[in-house]
Amino acid sequence: MKSLFSKISAFFGDNPSEDTAAPLLSPDGKIKFYDSNKKIFNTFFTVLTIGTVTAMLAIILYYVFAFASLYNGSSKFDWLLGIFSDFVVIMNFSLEESPYVVGDSSYPPVAIAILYPFALICKDIFARYEFSKLTADELTSEVILYPQFWIAILLFFAICTLLTILLTAKLFGLKGRNMLKLAIIIMFSAPFVYAIMRGNTIYFALIFLLIFLILKDSKNPVLRELSYISLALAGAIKLYPLFFGVFLLKDKKIFASFRVGVYFAIIFGASFFLFRNDFNDVSPFIDNLGGFMSSEVRLLETNNLSISAQLYKLLHLFVPRLSAESAIFSVINLTTLALVFAISTYAAIATKNTLSRLSICFAIVVLIPSISYFYVIIFALLPFLEYIRVYGTLGIKKRVLYFIAFMFLFTAFFVFPKNFTIHSLIIIAILALEIASVIRERIAARKARRS
Repeated sequence: MKSLFSKISAFFGDNPSEDTAAPLLSPDGKIKFYDSNKKIFNTFFTVLTIGTVTAMLAIILYYVFAFASLYNGSSKFDWLLGIFSDFVVIMNFSLEESPYVVGDSSYPPVAIAILYPFALICKDIFARYEFSKLTADELTSEVILYPQFWIAILLFFAICTLLTILLTAKLFGLKGRNMLKLAIIIMFSAPFVYAIMRGNTIYFALIFLLIFLILKDSKNPVLRELSYISLALAGAIKLYPLFFGVFLLKDKKIFASFRVGVYFAIIFGASFFLFRNDFNDVSPFIDNLGGFMSSEVRLLETNNLSISAQLYKLLHLFVPRLSAESAIFSVINLTTLALVFAISTYAAIATKNTLSRLSICFAIVVLIPSISYFYVIIFALLPFLEYIRVYGTLGIKKRVLYFIAFMFLFTAFFVFPKNFTIHSLIIIAILALEIASVIRERIAARKARRS
């Protein structure tokens, strides 16, 4: 046991005071590669590359098996038709006169409209199936047979991935070979692979969030204002990235936070005019969203990462007849979410540690929505790179825990079981760890002031 512990200590380094990176931590937020964080960064690069290549080989074998099963009359692998279904469905919604009345969509208007340029490439294809009553998977299986679809999806992949790499490299100051390694980590990490497989617009929410984080402290007032608009846009695509507004609140930028709220209200409200010249889409959108978020089937699914899903599955074990729409579950769920959200907001504002703040923000984005799918974990990229940046200042326990957490969250092989309960528990553990860390930090600060 002692030998194992000594090997772990040797790999992760000893105390932060003995690490060469600790006294040399870059104050400008850029990653400066010293022996310790360079070693960890390269380890992630190697493991994720090998893991994804191995997963790709496994997928090829899986597809061969699926086609063989299909040939022999099996329908067990029909779920594979759902790959790229988000992309196809959202493109189709963007071409509708009303995606909420005609298409029963629960996506916000901006999230739909942002795929309109890609939908134009496939416009003629969707016109052929306009009056066909096809499910999302059936429509996807038809559309992907045309070359126009592949032009659209490859453009989507290229634009989103390139912007994410460039903006992330800018935020953390990565250049040259390290930027290339970052690009491979991003493209080969499980959440990004999953997001592309689904073709979900959450990619754009991350892109606008990165713009906010890069420009929020700019000396140029125009660029700062652009950062606030970017955060509002990220919120208009997926509501919960607005939680990153705690970066403004911790600096007591109350008026700036208020303007983000105003921009969000304007963008979100005006976005309904993208499809019709009135607000008649608002009520159907709310109804569709409410039905989507309270679906008992989705709460019981093992691919749902949210606190609500884990709570409902736990209660369902003891009370199988408990309905997701019951008053008992609603009260327990809302109370739990309110407490988690309130405590997390306080901790994210109060902490002086950027890793803690980014980790809390990431956890809230994933855990608070009642329906939260695997691609939301792309926001883990931010605390991951901050972990690399401050690696030399962390204690051995936090180094090991975060290493295991990010390795599990980012490894593509762990997507295959389609059961993300462990992923959810890891993110809950990260949130609990950072809240406890902030509480200890505040207690220590109070004791210091008293003495």
